[in-house]
Amino acid sequence: MTNFTALYADIILKKIVTKIRKDTSMKNKATERKLANASDGRSVRTMRHWSAAASSEFYYKEMATGYERMRELDKLTKWSEKLNQDRFKFMDKFQEVLEYYNLHYKEREAE
Repeated sequence: MTNFTALYADIILKKIVTKIRKDTSMKNKATERKLANASDGRSVRTMRHWSAAASSEFYYKEMATGYERMRELDKLTKWSEKLNQDRFKFMDKFQEVLEYYNLHYKEREAE
């Protein structure tokens, strides 16, 4: 029987990492909007501020879910040990995501 997860790990990983990068960008924009509105007491009571705060939390949760998916895929396919392969060369463009994963999620595996 074909193990499609191992066979297409590079494609799955690229989708996950691309979404994490998009979610990170959206979270940063929402956080900037929230902080800009928090400059005085009146702005904190606005719908725009609370919407930005909710968006920031939402995108943070989405990022955490993405990193957990990366971790699960790593357990199944050991992609992090195969980064030297040509099919995983795209990860060179996602160094910040890979560093965060190695620091916060891969280390948890050893515990």
